[in-house]
Amino acid sequence: MDRRHSEPPADLMLREHFTVDELAQLLELSPYVVREAVRNGQLQAFVVDHHIVDIRREDALAWLRNFPRRGR
Repeated sequence: MDRRHSEPPADLMLREHFTVDELAQLLELSPYVVREAVRNGQLQAFVVDHHIVDIRREDALAWLRNFPRRGR
C-alpha cells in the first residue's frame, strides 16, 4: 500500500516524525527539495547508508523558519 497519498494533511500535522515523502506531502513540496535540504545540511535528519530514514518535527520546523519565501 502506498502511504504517500493515503494520510490526510491534518493527520500528518500531528506526527512527531516524518519520512521524506510525508514531509513533502504535508508541505506541498517535491521530495527532491526535502532530500536536498538534508544533503546540504539545512534540514537535520536520521540517515542510514545514504537513505533518509526519519525527520523529526522539531527539525522540520527549524528548517521551515529559514525556508525562502516567495515574494520576498
